[in-house]
Amino acid sequence: MKRRNFITTSVAGTLGIAGLYSFDKNPIHFQKNIKITITPWSLMRTGYGGDDPLGIDVFDYPAVAKSLGFDYIDHEMFHFPPNINETHLQKMINNMKSAGVKSAVMLTGGVGDIGDADSKKRKKAIETYKYWVDIASALDCKAMRNVCGESITVPHKEKLNYALEGVNELGAYAASKNIDLLIENHNGYSSDPEWMIALMEGVNKKNVGVLGDFTNWTLERNPDTFYPDPYKGIELLAPYIRAVSAKSSEFTVAGEEITTDYKKMFDILKKAPHFEFAGVEFFGNDISRNQGVKLTKNLIEKVTK
Repeated sequence: MKRRNFITTSVAGTLGIAGLYSFDKNPIHFQKNIKITITPWSLMRTGYGGDDPLGIDVFDYPAVAKSLGFDYIDHEMFHFPPNINETHLQKMINNMKSAGVKSAVMLTGGVGDIGDADSKKRKKAIETYKYWVDIASALDCKAMRNVCGESITVPHKEKLNYALEGVNELGAYAASKNIDLLIENHNGYSSDPEWMIALMEGVNKKNVGVLGDFTNWTLERNPDTFYPDPYKGIELLAPYIRAVSAKSSEFTVAGEEITTDYKKMFDILKKAPHFEFAGVEFFGNDISRNQGVKLTKNLIEKVTK
């Protein structure tokens, strides 16, 4: 299918970021009205037709999200049919309209690295994700999330140069479709705040920013990029954050998430000038998915009042 047929980053240098975002005692309010979204992984734990007995059909997703109290939904590329076409897109658009929900972020990644050291693989990945920019545009998404810097096959600075090339090209294409391109701290070098800051400063496009993940800092796959303080990580990336993945798995009887101090995290995000979407990503198994989603949403609402 042809693409055409589909329907201020803050400038704060790598040095001195911590001082710039030290907090005072005065109450600070969010600079934008925060929109709470649901991410598909909360309800669908596999993709491309894989077996998930507790999951739902992707085309039922808008109605289920609405029944759980959401007005905005994120999409994930691998939950769509593998050979997605305009019929599939129109069905999703119609179902969203019927449910009364809007798109927020298209989540992409895992089928190529736009910062790959191999130029052929890098260019192929960029073209693949341009296709998904078009799908994001067709679904009227505000932004598309991508990942780069996951695979540590070359040194830190060399990987940054390849990532700059990929993010620049994909970001420019996304801008032509009125889509923001958000890079997530997802693994490897992308879980290093200084590397991500250098990437954002190097690209310096108005439509390029960060999707901050609350827990993607201590990843065992790449212990050399271990970052010990998730709150400091989010604080350092705050000037660039447009959306977050609010991870959750278990809750206390009082409704607090056991891994992340949500009040502390969202207090930090009050100083993120471009922050707009808080994505509920429940991945626990001890309670029902619907219950986990509701608890997470309730917690976000409580700490963002």
